[in-house]
Amino acid sequence: MPPRGPAPSALIEQWAAANPKIKRVWLCGSPAGSDRGADGFIEVALELQPVADSEESSALWLANCEKWRIELEARTGQPIDLHWLDPDEAPTAIQSGSDELSALIYERAG
Repeated sequence: MPPRGPAPSALIEQWAAANPKIKRVWLCGSPAGSDRGADGFIEVALELQPVADSEESSALWLANCEKWRIELEARTGQPIDLHWLDPDEAPTAIQSGSDELSALIYERAG
């Protein structure tokens, strides 16, 4: 059996660590033990580093989301469904145990 490469979640974590605009990364809606959602895509939610206000966060997301999706697809070799996680909504989704946020896979220190 040929050696297996890193799991997609590890590759996404490495990507996030190299991108200072990313604060947290969540895998979304995937069954336990799987990196893929029911639709075959790796579903990922990004929480961005705080900026002055939510409008700036939104602009940062809009300016980069497609580029980030392409980078993640190139890194993992798999289709990515990328979402922005608004930090104002994140605590509610996390506390509710939402299926949308299955696993925190990266959090920037500090």
